[in-house]
Amino acid sequence: MSPTGYFLCLLLVWQGCDATMDMSYDVNEDILDIDVALGLDTGVGIRCVEGSPKGEDLQEYCRPLTPQERLRLNRTASDLVVLTVTRHQKDGLNRFLRSAKVYNYKVQVLGEDEKELTEEKTLQLVKDALKSFSDDPEKLVLYTESADAILSAGPVRVVEEFERSKSNILVSADGFCWPDRTLEAKFPKVMRGKKFLNSGGFIGRAGILNKLFSDYPEEKSLQMLFINTYIKEAARDKYNLNVDHMSNLFQNLNGATGDVELRFAGKDAYLQNTLYNSVPIVIRGNSHSNLILHTLGGYLGRAWNPEEGCKSCWDDMITVDLADEASVPKVTLAVFIEKPTPFLEEFFHKINALTYPRSKVNLYVHNSVEFHNKMVSGWIETVKPEYASVKYVSVDENVKEWHARNSAIDHCLENDCQYYFSIDSEAHIDNPYTLKLLIEQNRDIIAPLLIRPYKAWSNFWGAITNDGFYARSLDYMEIVQAQRRGLWNVPYVTSSYLLKRSLLDNEDTKPSFIKNLLDPDMAFCENMREKGVFMYVSNRLDFGHLVSSEKFDPTRMNGELWEVFENRWDWELRYLHTNYSNAVSPNTTLEAPCPDVFWFPLFKERYAKEMIETFEHIGTWSDGSHNDPRLEGGYESVPTIDIHMKQVGMEEQWLEILRVYVQPIQLKVFEGYFNDVGPPRAIMSFMVRYKPDEQPFLKPHHDTSTYTINVALNRPGIDFKGGGCRFVRYNCSVTDTRVGWVLMHPGRLTHLHEGLYVTEGTRYIIVTFIDP
Repeated sequence: MSPTGYFLCLLLVWQGCDATMDMSYDVNEDILDIDVALGLDTGVGIRCVEGSPKGEDLQEYCRPLTPQERLRLNRTASDLVVLTVTRHQKDGLNRFLRSAKVYNYKVQVLGEDEKELTEEKTLQLVKDALKSFSDDPEKLVLYTESADAILSAGPVRVVEEFERSKSNILVSADGFCWPDRTLEAKFPKVMRGKKFLNSGGFIGRAGILNKLFSDYPEEKSLQMLFINTYIKEAARDKYNLNVDHMSNLFQNLNGATGDVELRFAGKDAYLQNTLYNSVPIVIRGNSHSNLILHTLGGYLGRAWNPEEGCKSCWDDMITVDLADEASVPKVTLAVFIEKPTPFLEEFFHKINALTYPRSKVNLYVHNSVEFHNKMVSGWIETVKPEYASVKYVSVDENVKEWHARNSAIDHCLENDCQYYFSIDSEAHIDNPYTLKLLIEQNRDIIAPLLIRPYKAWSNFWGAITNDGFYARSLDYMEIVQAQRRGLWNVPYVTSSYLLKRSLLDNEDTKPSFIKNLLDPDMAFCENMREKGVFMYVSNRLDFGHLVSSEKFDPTRMNGELWEVFENRWDWELRYLHTNYSNAVSPNTTLEAPCPDVFWFPLFKERYAKEMIETFEHIGTWSDGSHNDPRLEGGYESVPTIDIHMKQVGMEEQWLEILRVYVQPIQLKVFEGYFNDVGPPRAIMSFMVRYKPDEQPFLKPHHDTSTYTINVALNRPGIDFKGGGCRFVRYNCSVTDTRVGWVLMHPGRLTHLHEGLYVTEGTRYIIVTFIDP
C-alpha cells in the first residue's frame, strides 16, 4: 500500500477504506478528489488527527462528504475567482501564480500597468474588478496580495471554510490593529483567536462586496473600509462581515510565526496552526514576516515533499548545450581575492576545471592581498590567452572591494554578458559543471550551496534578525546536511552566485554592493531584499565547499601546513597520502620490515618537501650537544641536531595528526594497547637533520616512549646516501625509506636502535616519542 493510502486509512473516517487503495496522483488530476483525499480541501483529513474537533459552528466536520456536497462544492470552487495586485515584485507574483496554477485557481492580476500602487489605487482596482461581476452576484471572490502570499490548498477547501464561517464577507485576522491603534478598543471582543483584521486577504460574494464598496465611497483604503465597517455593529451585521479569528482560511504570519508548524501529509506540505488547530489555505508573509514565507514557500504549493523532493525546481528550467558553443550564453566570471586565503592554488585549479567554453567567458579579477599578488598574476598570465577578455584589478590599484564589485557588474554589461558569475577566494567549486547547472536553473539570483566540511557554516543564511544579521531557519540544518535537497529562497547568499542579465539591465533591480557602512555582501543582499528580488541557494547536487581564512597566517612559509584544524578537508587533499585510507582499513595488512616495526604511508611528498623548506627557513637548529635548554632539566642524553615542533608553533597541529591519523594505525597493529587518557601524548616531536659534516649518525639507544614514529622526508640515494635505521636486537635495518611513510615501533626495552651513517647529502626525518 502506498504511504498516501496508509495515511488515508489512518486519518480519514471514510466508509470502506481499502488497504490496497492507490492514491498516487499528479498535479493535473482532479483537484477535488486529490484535496479531499488528503484533507487539504475539506479539512476532514488533517484536522482529524487530534481528537476529532468540531467546527466553530459546533457542527461535526470530521466526516466524509456526500456526493451532493462534493458536487456543489466542486461547482462553487470552479467558479471561484482570485483577485490580486502586483506591486512590481516579479518573483513574489510568480510564486503566487505558481501556487494558484498547481491548485487550478482562476486568477486576475490587477494593476500590471500601474507604475506605483497606492492604497487608494488598490481599492479602486478592486472596485473596478468587482463591478465586472455585477451580473453574477453569487460568484465567490477571493482577494489577496500576491507578492507576500501563497495558496497551500485547492479552491474546494476555500469554499468549505467560507461556508462554514456562515459569513457573507470573511476578512483575515491580525494580531495588530493598524494603521490606527486608537481604534483597538472599538473592535468587538472575541472568545478565542486574533481580534483585529487585515485587508490583505478577504473573501465574499461579488454582489455583497459590490454593495459594501459602493456604500462607502469616501474610504481611501481597503483596510480602513473593512475596519470602519467591522467596528460598527449595525454595519457588521448588515453585511454579515466576520473576521477569520482562528485562521481557518487565512494565515497572516506577522506576529504569529510561533503559532504555526510546517507539516507533511503524503505528497503535500501544509501549515498547521497549532494554537487554533486549523490548517489555513492562504498564507501571507505580511509586514516583517515575508522572510518566513520565503522559507515556507520552498514547501507549500506542492513545491517540495519528502517523497518526491523538489517539484518546483523543474519550473522554468532551460538547457545549455555545451557542444553547441555558438549557443552557449556569454558569462562574466568575476573572481575576488579580498583576504589572505589558504589553498588558493587549488582554488585556481578548480576555476580552470570549470566545464564551460572559455571563449564565452570574460574574466574579471580583483586582488586586494599583497601576499597573493605573485600567484594571482602568474595565474592570469597563464590563462589570459584562453578567455574572451581579461580585466585584472591588482592590489597596486588600491580599489576597495565595494567599488570593485560594482565595477565588475558594469564590466559584465560592457561585454554584453548574459550572466554574471561571482566567486570569492574562499569558494571552491568542486563540481566542474556548476556554472552550466546554475544557468539551467534559470533564476535571477542563484548560489550553489557551499559548506565548510564537517561544520554547519555555509554560504547562505536561512533567516535573519530584524537588524539584518544571521538567524537559523527551521530547515537550515536539513539543507546544509543534504537531508532535504532542492532550491531554497533565502535572505542572504555570499561567496559564489550567478546573476541573470535581465536583473542588471533594470535600474530598479540592478545590484549594488554599497549601502551605508555594510560589508559588500550584506549590502548586496539587503538591496536585493528591498527590491523584492528572490535569492536562491541550490543543493540539488554537491557543488563545492568553503575554506576558512580566519586563522590563516600569511606571514608563515607554507602556511597551509598549519590548517589541519580549520581546513581539514583541503589539508588532507593536499598533504595526506593517497593510500592512507587503505593502510588504516581493518582488512589491510601493513608491511613489517622488522619484527614489530610497521611501515605505512601517511603524507604526500609535497608535505615532506614543505616541512623541510619551512624548518630550514626558520633555521633554529640545535647544536647537537647534551646541553639543551628546550628540555626540562636542560639535559639531552641522546642529542640530535633538530628543531622541535613547539619552536615553529606546530605542536597542536602535530598532536592532532597523531590523534586522527597515527593512533588508528597504532590501535590496529599493537593490539591490547589503549591509551587510557585518550589521544596520544607527545612531549618530544622534532625534525632531525643528518649531514656528514654535522651529525652523520646516532648511536644505539632506547626512546623514552611507549611507541615511536619516524617519518622519512626525503629520498635515499637521491637527496642523500647512506642513512636508515637499524634495530640492534634483530640486526634488521630499514634503509630504503619512502618519503612520507612512517616507521612505527615500540620505544622501550625491545627495540634498541641506531641511526645509520649518512655519507652524502642531507637526510631529514620527523621523530615523535608517543606516550612517554
